[in-house]
Amino acid sequence: MPSPTELPPALGDYIRNSGIALAVSTTKGDAPLIAVNDAFCTLTGYAEEDVTGQNCRFLQGANTTEEERLPLHDFVHGRGADNGRFPITNYRKDGSEFRNFVFMSRLFDGDGQARLILASQFDMTSAMQRSEVSKNDARLSQALTDVEQIGREYGYAMMGSAQLIADSVATLARMSFSDSR
Repeated sequence: MPSPTELPPALGDYIRNSGIALAVSTTKGDAPLIAVNDAFCTLTGYAEEDVTGQNCRFLQGANTTEEERLPLHDFVHGRGADNGRFPITNYRKDGSEFRNFVFMSRLFDGDGQARLILASQFDMTSAMQRSEVSKNDARLSQALTDVEQIGREYGYAMMGSAQLIADSVATLARMSFSDSR
């Protein structure tokens, strides 16, 4: 089993090559990031070396509310379900604001201990566009299948993620349709 600051090679390769903005943190201490991919860097404007070792709260800013922060804080500190989705106001490196829809899953080792947190980020502005909902749905489904398979090979498990992703995509679709009226 790799240490909490190392990813299994296949999982690390998958994250690096994914077109979905992904980040992985440990569950230790302040939940520092141990890996992000190019899609994350493109979304946020930060380079990997800017963010590794930091908690993702560096993306928060003036318009990020306590109501948005608290559920993320609770999740990172092991409270609640093992999967969650969290809308939050975030900021890119250049200071521009975006509405981020964060999906997080705890990854468990073979002993059932949560060791890592896998998070995917979506700019809700583009995800809300009708043409993007079905594309995101297909990409999320494939990404989840790939990550779960890789995780199983290395003793990690993501409990209930398929239903979470399906529910989240359905929520985005409903929001998209209600906004277009």
